[in-house]
Amino acid sequence: MIKNEKLKWLNVIIWLASVATMIGLMIGCGRIFDDSTDMGLLIEFVIITVVTLGFLYLISGKKTFTYLTNETGYTVKMLWPTLIFSGIFALFGVLAYFIDKPPFKDNWVLGLIISAISMFLVGVYEEGCFRACACDALLPILKKTKHPFFWTALISGLLFGYVHVVSFDFTDLQQTLQFFLKIANLLITGATYMILYWKTRNLLGLAIVHGLNDFLPDFLNHIFEYKSQDDSEAYITGDVSTTIVYVIQLVIELLCFIYVYKKVAKKIDYKKTLDEWCD
Repeated sequence: MIKNEKLKWLNVIIWLASVATMIGLMIGCGRIFDDSTDMGLLIEFVIITVVTLGFLYLISGKKTFTYLTNETGYTVKMLWPTLIFSGIFALFGVLAYFIDKPPFKDNWVLGLIISAISMFLVGVYEEGCFRACACDALLPILKKTKHPFFWTALISGLLFGYVHVVSFDFTDLQQTLQFFLKIANLLITGATYMILYWKTRNLLGLAIVHGLNDFLPDFLNHIFEYKSQDDSEAYITGDVSTTIVYVIQLVIELLCFIYVYKKVAKKIDYKKTLDEWCD
């Protein structure tokens, strides 16, 4: 951890570089390894995960893995309500199965295992980038502000939301609403995860829950030959139904945030945490 006040800004630059590199690798690796296949996607995510953890090491040094598995069970336990929305999508997939009765895919067991590993890796590199790297880079320079934790959560959360919205059209009312709802949803989700990171500095538990949230809505597509409704992070359309889904998601995410705030955030000694974080 850099101690010189001026040089602490270098960590912010490294963090932003990690975000840009993650996006660049998703585009580049997707073309090289054909991320339309399960194995191509797995290779892409392995590379991004390794690079992201490398950036985290540049920012945090030897502290990077000190708390990696600290209080994993507690972290997962406190974050389980955030699985409600993805669980609803999984339920829709199950209902679609009973209605359509699609055939099994070839090698579906292998495909399901690869998908589960891939989504866990997504959890590792996104939580590593937008929670771990963000906190270790931003808190030291925001330490003297009145609300350093709030600003850290807001800055990282807004960036977390923005990079998940690939395309939109502000001339379309529904897409405009969906854009802001998507940003709001991911900002609140990011803040919820951030609270647990402040409490435990645990990356593994965050990655597990994050990975499950990405895995549950789509896991049946790796078993059966059908396409259910996708929970793509970049899902922006002009449909009113999509806007309604995002509103429902926002309500659920707010309730999850309130739950975690009451159970965890109020018990954090922020002064002690800040002193330890920025030593």
